[in-house]
Parts: sequence; structure tokens; C-alpha cells
Amino acid sequence: MAENLKQQQKEFTMRTLPGICVLLTAPLFALPLEAKQCEFTLSTPQPVLRADTKQTTSIKIAVKGFEMQSEKERAPLNIALVIDRSGSMSGTKIERAREAAIQAIRRLDSRDIVSIVTFDNNIEVLVPATKVTNREDIERKIRTIQPGGTTAIYAGVQKGAEEVQKFFESGCVNRIVLLSDGQANVGPSSPAELGELGRTLGGKGISVTTLGLGSGYNEDLMARLASASDGNHKFIESADELAEIFQKEFNTALEVVAQDVRCVVTLPEGNRPVRALNGDADINGQEVTFGWNQIYSNHERFVMLEVEVPAMAEGRTLELATATLRYHNLETKNTDNLSARINVRFSSSEEQVKTAINKSVMEDYVELLGNLENKRAMELRDRGDIEGARRAFQSNFMSLQRSAEALGSERLRRSGAMNASQAEGVASPAWDTIRKDAVEQQNRIFIQQRY
Repeated sequence: MAENLKQQQKEFTMRTLPGICVLLTAPLFALPLEAKQCEFTLSTPQPVLRADTKQTTSIKIAVKGFEMQSEKERAPLNIALVIDRSGSMSGTKIERAREAAIQAIRRLDSRDIVSIVTFDNNIEVLVPATKVTNREDIERKIRTIQPGGTTAIYAGVQKGAEEVQKFFESGCVNRIVLLSDGQANVGPSSPAELGELGRTLGGKGISVTTLGLGSGYNEDLMARLASASDGNHKFIESADELAEIFQKEFNTALEVVAQDVRCVVTLPEGNRPVRALNGDADINGQEVTFGWNQIYSNHERFVMLEVEVPAMAEGRTLELATATLRYHNLETKNTDNLSARINVRFSSSEEQVKTAINKSVMEDYVELLGNLENKRAMELRDRGDIEGARRAFQSNFMSLQRSAEALGSERLRRSGAMNASQAEGVASPAWDTIRKDAVEQQNRIFIQQRY
């Protein structure tokens, strides 16, 4: 029987796929047999590389959340709604914001903690952090929100963070949801300052989702605040969309299965890490470290790392990297430790190199490259180089379309079409709206946003 158990453990803890080896290092006997873990994989778009050539390839370091069977298994929420009540929010905007907030609160139950902070040039804690046991009282207070004044975004988010920290727990989903339609004009107001605030909060385990309403807000500020804290960012063109977006945001919060995710990628001597195409990765010699605040049920997040490899002879195999992953499992309440490694081989046959391409991983790689080019084109437009921006958007469109044809990728076709549309609209009076949509798309691709 002991021998059978050892064999079952071996089969459970190791899985080998072409170009991918995944080893789950957490002892099986320490977990219930039905316990779930995230999937951790290393893969590459080019499992076979050209022989006798020094070159750059890439590694996709991916984590996919395990499936949450029902909301009974979910982690409790500790969430602060930070709502702009400045004068520009008057009329339909504030009405829809109140309705959306009330509907979102109705998704919660007595396991959860909620706080409501409103701001103009002054900050008010409308609902101090409290268990959702008296929903009627919370809803009644939300209905009292009225617009007036200017926009102190920084202070509003700080106050929301104070409310979350009152009941901060690592086993809870600790999150701030910021809704604003205007420019930050009271207190710190630059994207860099708000980004630093987001980085500080993210380091404490609090993510900030930013919802920008209409065409008047600063999308760079809102996106930087969100991404620096590992939060979501959404451009909401019409107040009528608010209820739907609030529901989507709360749905993601209710599906977090892992927290405090930390990954270390180690490259053997001879391989050199070049850059991470996405994610806030720290490259230190042969090691690359990064992490996320949360992983969602059945949702994959990844970092794409470019690596320079030495020239190798025909038929040789090279270890590209090994990696370790640590995270807090919100179902088992344990810390899971996983590891993975990846090899490539070398061939003098161009046909072998071409036919071995992993199309789905290559699609991810190309999309991230296109995302970086999209940002470069937008920077040209921001500097006033309209024709240069138009050419850059158009060039990116053509490159993405070629890759879409080669890989049969509808996703790359859509990304290409977005660049073509931006090329056409680069001098349009509607550029502010086009730009906000572009920033949202960039952020979604960068962090693999769920909605």
C-alpha cells in the first residue's frame, strides 16, 4: 500500500509536456487529496531554435488559478468604494454611480467588509469599514451622496486605504474601487505620484481598481495607479455602463483563489535575461523576480521574459530556465510552493524550427510586442508628432496582421484593427476618447485583465 501511495504521489506531482516540465514541490501528504493548486508552467514560442546562432528567444511564465466550485468556497472581501462627488459628477453620473454601488453591495453578504468614501475637495467616510450585515443602512447612506466641489483623488484613495487596513487580513480580498470622472486638482495629481501610491498599496496587499467615467479624467493617472497596485482599469464612456462594470469588478473580486504570488526565475550561466515585456519584474544577474497580488479562478496570468542564448550545435538541448512559485492558497489556507523548468533544442533545419513553433504562446508574445509599439506610437502623438504617430500605428497594424495570418489568430487581427483605427483617428477631434480606449486596452493586455 505504501508503494501504491508513493506511485500516486509521483504521478500527481510531475507532469511532462513538449517543451514544458512542471514539478509541484509541495509535499502531497501535507494536503488533502482533493486540495486544489494553481497550474504553474514555463513555455516558449520557439521550442526548437536555429543551431550555431547566438539569438534571443522568450519564456512565458504562467500561473492559472484553480477552479472555484461555488461562492461558498470564496474568500471574504474587504473592499472600499471611493466615489468622486465633485461638481462634474452632477446629474446622470451621480445617479448611476449611486445605483451601481447599491447593486454591487447586494452581491456581498455577512462574510464581507465594506466601506464607502466620497470625495470632492473634502473627504468623507460615508460608511466606515463594517460587516455587510445591515445592507439597508449602507444603501440608505449611498443614496445621500450629492455632488459639489473639486477633485482630491489622492486623498480619497488614501482614506479608502485606511478603511481597508482597519480589517486587513491576508486571507481576505483587500481592494479599493475608485470611480472618478475628473482631473486630480487637489493634492498630489501627477501619474507618477499616483503610481507611487499604487505601488505602496500593492506592496501592502491592497489592489486599486480605477474606473474612469467620461472623457474628462486623466487616463494615464488612473491606469498607473491601477497597474502599480496590480489592479484593474476601465474606461467607462457612458454612465449607463456603470452598473454592468461594477458587477464585473465585484465578480472578479469574488473569484480570487490565490494571493501574495511570488515567482523567481533562474537562468543558467550562458543565458542572459534581456527584458520582461510586461509585469514589474526585477532582473538581478541570472535571477528575475516578480509577483501579483491575486490570481482568479480559471484565469491565467503571465510574464513574458526575453532571454539571450548562446550558439549551440545541431541536436543539442539547452535548459532555458528554472522557476519557483509561492502563493497563499485561499481554499486550503496553506502556502503552496511549485517549481518548473524549460528546455529548448537546436536544429539546422529551418523547417523543423518553423513547424515546432508553439502558436498560442507565439500569439501572446506578438501581442505584447504590438502593445509596446502601440505605446510608442501614442507617445509620438503626445509629443505632437501626428504624422509620426500615424505611421507608427499603421506599421504596427501591418505587422500584427501579418502575424495574425501566419498564426490564424483572431485576437491579433483585432489588435491590428485597433491600431488601424487609431492611425485614422490620430488627428480627430475624438482623439481624447480614442486615447482613453487605447490606454485601457494596453493595460488589459499588460496584466491580462479578466474583463
